[in-house]
Parts: sequence; structure tokens; C-alpha cells
Amino acid sequence: MQFFDTYASASFCDEMVDKDRNVRAHWKNLAAHLERLSVEELESKQAEIAWHLEDNGVTYNVYNDPEGEGNRPWSLDPIPFIITKEEWKSVKQGIKQRAKLLNFILKDLYGERLLLKENIIPAEVIFTHKGFLSAADGMGLREDFQLYFYALDLARGPDGKMWVINDRTQAPSGLGYAIENRLTMNIAAKDFYEDHEVKKLFPFIEEYKKLLKKLTKGDTSKAALLTPGPHNETYFEHAYLSSFLEINLVQGDDLLCKNGSVWLKSLSGLKPIQTLVKRLDDRFCDPLELLEDSKLGVAGLVDCVRQGNLAMINPIGSAIVENIGLNPFMERICRFFLNEELILPQIATWWCGQEKELTFVMKNFENFIIKKIDKTESIQTYLVKNLSEAMKEKLQKSVLDNPHQYVAQEAIDFSTTPFYGNGKIEPRNAVIRAYALKKNENYTVMNGGLVRVSASKDALLVSSQKGGTSKDLWILGEDKKNENLPNYAALPFIDASLNTLPTLKAENLFWLGRYLSRAIHTLRLMRYTVKKMTDFHHYEGSVSQESKRTLQKALTHVTMTYPGFLDEETAQNPLLEIASLMKDAHKQGSLAFTLERLGNANLCVKSLLAIEAWKLFEQMQKEWKQFTKKPNTPVRSMLSELDKVLLYLVAYKELVEESMYKEQGLIVYDIGFKLESALLTLSKARSLLCFKYDKAVTYDILEAFLSSSESFNAYRTQYKSSLQLENVVEFLILNPHFPKSVAYVTQALLEDLKALPKRKTYLSAYEEPIFQAYSTLTLSNLASLMLLDENESFYKALDRLLAQLSEHFSLCSVELSKTYFSHYDE
Repeated sequence: MQFFDTYASASFCDEMVDKDRNVRAHWKNLAAHLERLSVEELESKQAEIAWHLEDNGVTYNVYNDPEGEGNRPWSLDPIPFIITKEEWKSVKQGIKQRAKLLNFILKDLYGERLLLKENIIPAEVIFTHKGFLSAADGMGLREDFQLYFYALDLARGPDGKMWVINDRTQAPSGLGYAIENRLTMNIAAKDFYEDHEVKKLFPFIEEYKKLLKKLTKGDTSKAALLTPGPHNETYFEHAYLSSFLEINLVQGDDLLCKNGSVWLKSLSGLKPIQTLVKRLDDRFCDPLELLEDSKLGVAGLVDCVRQGNLAMINPIGSAIVENIGLNPFMERICRFFLNEELILPQIATWWCGQEKELTFVMKNFENFIIKKIDKTESIQTYLVKNLSEAMKEKLQKSVLDNPHQYVAQEAIDFSTTPFYGNGKIEPRNAVIRAYALKKNENYTVMNGGLVRVSASKDALLVSSQKGGTSKDLWILGEDKKNENLPNYAALPFIDASLNTLPTLKAENLFWLGRYLSRAIHTLRLMRYTVKKMTDFHHYEGSVSQESKRTLQKALTHVTMTYPGFLDEETAQNPLLEIASLMKDAHKQGSLAFTLERLGNANLCVKSLLAIEAWKLFEQMQKEWKQFTKKPNTPVRSMLSELDKVLLYLVAYKELVEESMYKEQGLIVYDIGFKLESALLTLSKARSLLCFKYDKAVTYDILEAFLSSSESFNAYRTQYKSSLQLENVVEFLILNPHFPKSVAYVTQALLEDLKALPKRKTYLSAYEEPIFQAYSTLTLSNLASLMLLDENESFYKALDRLLAQLSEHFSLCSVELSKTYFSHYDE
């Protein structure tokens, strides 16, 4: 098929074809290959690429997603963006120059401020910008206050050269996606473009590792990547990069500032951190000196930098050099610091804080794009000619009221590039994000980058948040022999033991176990209760009203959703309460509430799990959300959904437990799961087993207790008799050999707790209650527990035992949290 017969571009310039519609020399091989393909072949290749990305879990979190999905799969076009090595050589020189220049500006603004003293930059451009942080004043004089990592957005301008669109300095993103794009293309499109020699990306990653090694004085275990957390839009990349760079991925709660230094809270105690790769916006880094209501940073972080005990990539305060208000003065700054002319052109920009420039902008308002200089705010870019008259007047007033906050930029058309979609190849606007690292007194530039493409043919805005897709950037040319191959034999040993497991990740593993156990126990009891309430299986025989009410109350006690079925009005319409218990995510203890918390824990430990585990969980979440949106769900649909979710969770549990080994954190998950299982079994036993019923009701209740614990068949095998209370108590409470019994779980917990770091030669505060539970169970006498006076209807001794055991397990959880998650002893 002739893909390019209908290829046309409204752009003045296209990357693939010249103004006479002839294919450019460096595109000819690729264009010829695409021309030989059928739509089916190209569609198949696109599907293969999408499958690889999905299989690797590559996502981009979208804020305020109207579909409510949030986690949007990353997309990659099968057609790369191509640049010749000759052109890239000059572009690299321009990137190095700009990185060096911005580094000079950064150090000067937080140091001597010569740019202000010499009137090269107006003071208002700096001091009215929220990116300038007074807390960092004077740090520019420090040796380790450097723009270590720099990114910029480029596009081909009207003169055929690459132009600078934006500078990215405070927390440059996209590097991980660029690497993943290249790896995916290497696998999925290797057979597509065999005759192309492309520069490799690995040398840049190796340089990044060398930089970290230098900053940590050879011990990269003292480096970490600071992420806002799993809900951040580029969290996938944070986890991905930390793995590539062989450093810990941490959140603010994982770190502690103490005695002027930063420490990583790990299960074995505090570990020193000397270098942070910061993926947090500056103002959120320290609630003590910066944004006081930030929950993402670490109190005292700025002071640790001030005292010289922490290097940051990039330093706090670097947002100021993203300031677009600097653009009109960049030529003068370049001559001042480097005595050179700018190599890379930039969009003509007028800062409105100067009278002459403001007059010019107002006179030619229709021809400009208006922007605020401060990108730390949520801002809009205004293409004036597309605004209504009312909007123009409002914008003009805003500019005139606060002229120092605005710049006007020339409206420029940039080049288009071939993009495949919907069975055809068409031109789309594209922006390149390139990357540079500080190396001694200069910068090294990656031979590639991330290309982002507009969401539609007519869209000028290129944004991943707005639904754009991506491309791999190919710099044509051969690398030096073996330049791209890291020396894997020389890679340092990565300590992935419990000793180095960050506290927050350990805590999330603990709660993953607890919420998963809670969800499974809740589901089983709820499913059984609904079946008995509605006589769902008629052949099982009818169930007395007393049995049904007892089961309903037990469900309230186990989920702790009071008053629930203890309220007489609720008892009159039990299915309404069941529906609420299933679907109401605001009701603490409901199934929906528990699944939501389980989802958060799953998200936080996603990087530790097998891909199959979290893909299964995401599918379950998707179907569960659809179910909870349905009003007036019939009983049959309720039961069907409960069965389905239970199967999902049991399968997920197995995948979690085979994803990790104990030293990686599985033991922390396991402790959480066992603690919750014991607590819920005890709660259910207190609700169902401590009351004396008549014979028929007793049979119903004992069957409910065993069946909702998935232990009925095991009981029958063990006892080969009819259901008797003393046998059930022995089996699920006192039996040290049955894996679901409280006694068995207690023994297993004692062994698990011994494997944790910080363990003493004597019983710790969290081991002692479990040992007491073990002793209590071992010394318990079944006959004494079953004693009942003639006029009594409540087994007091049994209830007292169950209550004591619950207290022991609860105390263990509290003491464990204090020791390992709160670090109260440090």
C-alpha cells in the first residue's frame, strides 16, 4: 500500500519530506520500507508494541481522568523520529552550552547575584517568581550546588534549526520512558528497520551511575530516588529509573532528618543517605522551611543541604531557571558568563515588566502567545487570536494589572513528523525532550530522547496529559565499539535484604497482608450469610430466623460496621444493609472500603510483585467498579460478584506469595496476613461460638463457622462425626496442626517474628504478646472452656479466652508498628 500518496502537511516544514514533497535523504530507507508494508502488517506491529508496553506495565497516571481510570497505558508509535548524526552534533553543542549557562545562572542567583547587580536581569523576574526560594540563599556558593541533570524541549523552527521550547531543571521527567521506548523498539521493531545504525542510550545511563558514585563517594547504597508516591503521573518512571540506577526508591515518609543528616528508615534501623535524585517539585520538599502543608517532603531537608551533608539532583531552588521570564535576557547572560552567542535559537519573547516591551505587546496583542512566567502555578497558555473578545479583554487587563508576571511569545509553527494511526500515516506536531548530565566542568548529552506527539492532526499542543503519544528518537550513526555495553560483571552487589527494605514499603507490605486477609474473610462470611438469608440453595434445607439473625450480627461484629445488624430497623430490611456493606466505600469496614485500601497497598508495592499479580488485581478493580455503580443489584448478581471477587483475591494471594521471597519482604506481608486472619477468626468465634443455642440452630451456626472459614471438608475428614461445638473449638482454635487454626497461626507467627531485623536475644515487645497467646492456647483445657451452668446460655470461659487472644494479637500489631514503622526507639 502507498502510505504516503495522501501524506500531506499544513506545516511549513516536515521532518520526512521537503517543501517539494520529496523524501529527505536520511528518511529514504525507512520511508521505502513503510511503503512496502500493508495496513495489516503495520497494524500488527503497532499491536505488538502496545502488547510489550502493557506486559511491562508501562503506564502514565492521568490526573482528573474523566473515565476514572487514572493509570493510562503508555503508547508508542512504530515510526521513529530520525535525526542525522551531523545535525545532532551541533544540537548537542547547543544543549551543552545551555546546560552550562543555566548552571551558571542557578549558582549566581543563590550566590553572588552578579546578574542582578549588573542589571542584566530585572529583579522582578526573579523575586516575584515562586521558584526562587529564599531558604536556599547562599547555597550557590557551595561546590555541590549544581545543575547535575538537565532536560529541554526542542522542536524544529522556521529556519530549519532545532529551537528551545522549554527548560526542565527542578525534576526533569521522561528519561525512563525514553529508555523503555528504545528497549521496546529493539524487541518489537528490530525486524522492521534492520538497515539502520542508531546511537545507543546505555552510555548515558552509565554516566548517570558514575555521577551517583561520585556524589556518594563510591557507596551508591547511600543514594535514593525521592518520589511523591504511586499516585504521581510518572511514578512508573520513578520505579523504573531507580531500578536502572540501582538505588532505593523512597517517599518522604521513608526519610528522617536527624543531626543535620538524612537517614533512610529501614527495617533494621536508620541508614545514611548522602545523595537524593529528586522527583519532587522544590516547594514540596521540606514542610519546615518551604510549603508547610506538604505531605510529600521531609522536615529538615533544606538544613541538611545547608550543612553540606546532602547532595541533590537537582538542588532545591532549581525551579527558578525554568523561568520563561529569563528568555528575553538569555543572549546577554550568555555573553556575560561565556562570552559566546547562543547556539540554539529560542522563541522570540518579550517580558511585559518593561514599559517599552509592554507597549509593543499591547499594540500587537493579536499576534502573540501569552504566558505567565511562573510555572509553579497551574497556568494556561493563551493563543490570543483564538480567544473570544471577552477573553481577550480579560487577559489584557490581567497583563496590565501585573505586567511583571507575563511574557508574550511569537506564535511559531514547528515541524511535523510522520505518525501512524487509524490505518494511515499522517503528519503530527512533535516535541523532543533531550537530556544532559554534568560531567566535570562540562555536560554529556544522551544520543536519543523522548519524542511526544500531539493527540490529533490539528492539535498544536503536545502533552502526555492531553492524550498525546510518544516516539523513539533515533540519532543515526554507529557508536564506538562496545561503547553501549555496560560491564555487568563489575556491577555492585545490590542488597535486597530485609535489612535495607524501606520502612514505608515494609509497612505497605504488612497492610497488604492485613487488607487481603480482611477482604477474603469478609467475602466468605458475607457470601455465606447472603445465601442463608435468601435460602439460595433450597436443597440445603431451610435455616431458622434465629440462625439468620445470628449470622447477620456476626457479620456486623467481624466488619465492625456498627450499628449494622444490631439495629432493629436495619434488621427489617437486611438486603439494604448487605448492599451497603458491599458497595459503600465510605463505610469503614465494608468490602468496598477494604478493597480500596487493599488497592492502595497493592499500588505502593507494585514494583515488588509479579506483573501477573497486579494485572489480575487491576482487572478485578475494573470489574468491581462497574459493579458498584449499578443500582438495585439483585441477590443473584450480588452472589455472583462475591464469588468472582473471591476467586480473584485467592488467585492474587497465590501470585503475591510466589512473587517475592521472604528476605525481599514476603515475611512482612505474611506476618500481616496471619495477624489479621487470627484476629478475624477470633472475632467470628466470639460472635458465633460463645452462645448456647438449641440443637437445630447450633448445627446451622457451626456449619456457618466452618464453611465461611473454608474448613468444613477438613473438619469432616478429621472428626468423621456430626458437628459438635467442642470439636469445632478444638479444630479452629486449639489445633496446632490445622493451618487455619489460631494455634497453628500463633506458632507460625513466633517463627516469622524471629526472622525480623532488630531481634534481641530476649523476647521483644512485639514477640511477647504472641508468646503469651501461645502459652495461653497450649495450657487451655477444652473441657473447662465448655463448662456451662444449667441456667446459663453463654460460654464465659471460652469468650474470656478468645478476648485475651485478641488482645495479644492486637498488642503485637501495635508494638510491631512502633518498632519497625515508627522507629520510636531511634
